[in-house]
Amino acid sequence: MRAISAFRNSSSFTLSIVLTSLLMIGVVFITYFLIISNDDLLIRESEAAINADIRGFNSLYRAAGSKAVEKALNDRIAENGNDFFYHLKNDKNKFITGNMLFWPNDDTQSIKNGMLSLKIGDAASKEYDVMAKIMVLTNGHQLLIGRNIDDIEIIQWVGRTFGWIMILILCLISATSIWVAYYVVNRINIISEKADDIISTGKLTERLPVDSNWDDLSKLTMALNKMLDQFEYSVEGIKSVSDNIAHDLRTPLARLKTHIEVMPEGDDKFALLKESDNLLSIFNSLLRIADIESERKTSAFAQHNMKQILEDVVDLYFPVIEDNKIHLTLTINLKNVTLYCDKDLIFQAFANVLDNAIKFNEEGGNIVVTLNDGTLGQQKEMIFSVFDSGPGVMPPAFEKLTQRFYREDSSRNKSGNGLGLALVLAIVNLHKGTIGFIDNPLATTSGLGCQIVLPQRE
Repeated sequence: MRAISAFRNSSSFTLSIVLTSLLMIGVVFITYFLIISNDDLLIRESEAAINADIRGFNSLYRAAGSKAVEKALNDRIAENGNDFFYHLKNDKNKFITGNMLFWPNDDTQSIKNGMLSLKIGDAASKEYDVMAKIMVLTNGHQLLIGRNIDDIEIIQWVGRTFGWIMILILCLISATSIWVAYYVVNRINIISEKADDIISTGKLTERLPVDSNWDDLSKLTMALNKMLDQFEYSVEGIKSVSDNIAHDLRTPLARLKTHIEVMPEGDDKFALLKESDNLLSIFNSLLRIADIESERKTSAFAQHNMKQILEDVVDLYFPVIEDNKIHLTLTINLKNVTLYCDKDLIFQAFANVLDNAIKFNEEGGNIVVTLNDGTLGQQKEMIFSVFDSGPGVMPPAFEKLTQRFYREDSSRNKSGNGLGLALVLAIVNLHKGTIGFIDNPLATTSGLGCQIVLPQRE
């Protein structure tokens, strides 16, 4: 059973999607700022600084004339060093003053609003990236004012680099959050499916898989495995108590039966022998279940003809079936009739299931017995089914049918000790198979179906 059938049902995955969406919005915003806003910001900042200089020189020219402008330029050059570049020429294109000795060509790249992009310097000196603008005085003189933008470009490069690093980090965070959500959902499903398998099969020796020890889910898994250790120990303790009791009491009961057999004939002797036989049957069944569950019976495994085993079981019970006027239908449809198994145990399992179908059926009832091929993925299987038209069992009680000593209230008046299907379960588990029950499989008034699935070896 999967704890989370779809990722959209996981709160972790949903939260990761929400966080990832917010992060991606941040990525889009930063990208927009870097790609669209950066160049315009550089132009606007440089243009604002140059325009401020132009306004200052215009005011100075109107107030004090061109000589004042020349003096101010020389003072500005001395103060500002290489931050600003100036070239003042007269109406005859003759250089007057400035720290930039050449005038830009007519084909110089124009950015916008009259702003020019220049490179100042030569092979022997440092080259500067400069943004410039030309102002014309009323006397025909022209003044080029340029600003060194190297420092601004460096700052912009740092900001752009930091921005791309942030985008990369945000993308990594987004990918990591999705991966963590996937990992959590996947691990929860693995734990849930394995726990469900342990519970449904009763294989308490198996444990939940632990693939690491750094995350909280692995720590939880280890804690659950410790709980399973304790649970297995407790169950084994309970089983060992009943098995030891059965073992210790079997010999005294056998002696008691011997003493009863030498008693004079009579109703009391018959009743005592019947009860002693029933008790010995219970203890023998308990010991046999314990022996099978310990998995010490694999030494008798071999390839056996399952068709022959089932036909022998049906032949054994055929007189009883006829006496109860039960209609039995046997269908065997196998491509490969052999199975690697313990012949005697499989015979016992088939016999127990068929015995229950006969015992709890009505006179004139129906029983359908089938043995067919099946597949689960790549695994070939053999499916044994017994369907009857008896009183049946309510579906909520199905999981109790294979428990030791469990008997439905309606079956208390029937002979038996409640260990037949518990023995069948032990045999099926030994063969790595499964057992299940079906409500009213023949679609009559009532009924019960028992289905055993056994894996085939190539």
